[in-house]
Amino acid sequence: MKILLCSMPDTVPQFSAKTWRAPNLAISSIAGNIQPHHEVFLADMVLKRKTLLPSIKETIENYQPEVVGLSAMTFQFDTARRIAAFIKSMHKEIKIAVGGYHTTLMYEEIASSDEGKPFDYIIRGEGEKTFDEMLDAIEGKRKLEDIPGLSYRHNGGFSHNLPRPLEDLDTMQLPRRDIRIWNGYRFSGKGLDMVETSRGCTMTCNFCSMNRMYGRTFRTYSFERIMQDLANAKKNGARYITFSDDNITLNVKRFESLCEAIVAAGHNDLRYIVQASTTGIASSPSLAKKMARAGIQIVFLGIENVSERNLKLMNKGNMLEKTKRAIEYLHGNNILIVGGMILGHAEDKEEDIAQNFEFFDKANIDFYGEQIITPYPKTDMRDILIKEGLVTNATDYRKYNGFWANVKTKYLSSEDLQFLRWKYKRKYSTFFKTTPVFKANFSMVNLFRVLILRPYYRIKNFITSLGKKERDIFENDMRRFAEMNNFFNHDYKLPEKPPVNIHSN
Repeated sequence: MKILLCSMPDTVPQFSAKTWRAPNLAISSIAGNIQPHHEVFLADMVLKRKTLLPSIKETIENYQPEVVGLSAMTFQFDTARRIAAFIKSMHKEIKIAVGGYHTTLMYEEIASSDEGKPFDYIIRGEGEKTFDEMLDAIEGKRKLEDIPGLSYRHNGGFSHNLPRPLEDLDTMQLPRRDIRIWNGYRFSGKGLDMVETSRGCTMTCNFCSMNRMYGRTFRTYSFERIMQDLANAKKNGARYITFSDDNITLNVKRFESLCEAIVAAGHNDLRYIVQASTTGIASSPSLAKKMARAGIQIVFLGIENVSERNLKLMNKGNMLEKTKRAIEYLHGNNILIVGGMILGHAEDKEEDIAQNFEFFDKANIDFYGEQIITPYPKTDMRDILIKEGLVTNATDYRKYNGFWANVKTKYLSSEDLQFLRWKYKRKYSTFFKTTPVFKANFSMVNLFRVLILRPYYRIKNFITSLGKKERDIFENDMRRFAEMNNFFNHDYKLPEKPPVNIHSN
């Protein structure tokens, strides 16, 4: 059969689609584990944001798939539903499956509502084996009801099979990168790809939905397999690699050994981006040195918050001293930090928002990864926030990407939160205050910033703000961000002060 696997075009406003265009690892991994007699193609729609519907139409006509698989995160699910309906309007005989975190958590709600109408199958949990077995069933080689992790159309609705046990990662084949139908994956103008070295996390953070996908488990790939994956990514044009691991620092000794293996295999000619916990980085003075030798250039560091009160609310404990030590270790080895910051906790006032940005500024955090706390479906944090009456948008998941304020605090409305996040990001933006580590890593880029970009944007900002109040500039920016993922004339609006009717899923 001909199979087309698609990722969604929706991006988070904090990431510019001009400089960051990453392939979807999930569809590449599923493709790598499909039996070889099928003809498979990969379409990362992030590369076709400006021509989405014409590109889908052309792809369907050119490749004539019999089965289409869609992968979507929570804020992308509405786009996946609309793309599925668009494909069905052209060729209703095409079978469409949808998978990802959102469908794993919300499959019952999707299947019992109009949201499930364009789909024939829902893949729950890890999709590699489930999707391949689903193809066997379509070919008549097995029964749909015998496939764990699958929901399928039956008698006008959906039947839900038993969950699939977690996969043995030793049985996973390498992702397919050679069957991507478009090119253009980039970070800062260089080829970008994704690799995973482990799956899962055992930490107890109550704002994360990871445990609903994998449970509280941590599974690892062999170093041999990881080196093969890196070689394959390099062969397909990658110069930057993002390790997509949920928590690569969960086993610090293993991470140190991985860095040594990268150097030994000669893959330290690549540059790496990883996501890490402050606890993991702070636990070993030697880790950051080994990371730098391996070519790790950027770390998304889960600082989360600098308030002891808020860290306790997230089940994170008091991490401030560990955070300071982690920053010292990374910056001491010229590793750039994207600081993860979560705002909008129940007791937050303006001074709490300001405190976090001021800490990042004084610590010379190189890039800000600030988010407003999001009541993701099925998380403990969602239940707590709804119980306290602090969720202002419980149902429009298009805004569940960390950028939009879907909650309020006891002292700040959703609109206030949205504004204060914008206000202090604008005040402390590292675009206008280059850090020492940024200069060390990107000397030519920094020179271009200083001589060309900064003067240009300062003049532009001055001209565009003439005669305008701060709130007017804010609202113009929000309207611009709201249009970023507006592929189907969505009616996006700024968060409203009056909360909507709230109900738990």
